[in-house]
Amino acid sequence: MSVPSAPLLLRLDRFDPESGLFASFADSPRVPLLRLRPLPTSGRKILEAIGALDENAARLLPRFRRKFPDMWAAVEAVGAGLPNGTDQSLFFFFSLCSVALGIEEADIRDAASVFSGLQIDYALIQEEEQWLLDTRTTLRSLWSYKLAEVSNALLLFSLFESLGQTLGAFAGRCGDLLRAQAIRLSGDLAAHPFLRAGLRRGLPRGFATLEEAPASDASLPNGLNASGRKSADPDLLPAPAARATEEREPTRVEG
Repeated sequence: MSVPSAPLLLRLDRFDPESGLFASFADSPRVPLLRLRPLPTSGRKILEAIGALDENAARLLPRFRRKFPDMWAAVEAVGAGLPNGTDQSLFFFFSLCSVALGIEEADIRDAASVFSGLQIDYALIQEEEQWLLDTRTTLRSLWSYKLAEVSNALLLFSLFESLGQTLGAFAGRCGDLLRAQAIRLSGDLAAHPFLRAGLRRGLPRGFATLEEAPASDASLPNGLNASGRKSADPDLLPAPAARATEEREPTRVEG
């Protein structure tokens, strides 16, 4: 049986800022189709960027600050004393989610027992002819659920599952345009069980997934989150925290 060609490449590596979805044809440079939109490395600027999304976000942030002052302060302190910049790695994004939710080791253990998640927002935007995944909306979505007293374990599961589903749906649309029916997966997050479950939901039926050999964990630095603490379980949550095959209706909580 012949192996289908895979002009689509989905690279998901927590430490690689070049992660994303690519058109990857033989003997040609790969073409980025979807990348992560960079986040500010300053917590204060991240909060400003979320608040500037729309009126709902502007109303949500003060509510969150009043109810969860410690988590607000932890996000505000991200990058304090360091030069301003941006980061578009999955490591930074998932680390930030860990800080924003106040993730603890028990939350990570409990997430392994979750089997169905909520719909977490991942916005797709286009800037200068490049499609980007805008994770500012993701942080707003997480805090909206947190205000509704959704457990951290469920939010962790949903964070990965919704990312996989969003990437799978976008890859399916690209596959239609490129007449492709297969996607190659690479990077140390490609085998994450929650993310893979969402990816299976998002990809069109019959779309083949081809595996690349994963990088050895021994070659990767220890996981640290945005506040500098070590991750509790890098196999479950690649950055310390935050960072499965039947259809379900999305569930949302308005901010």
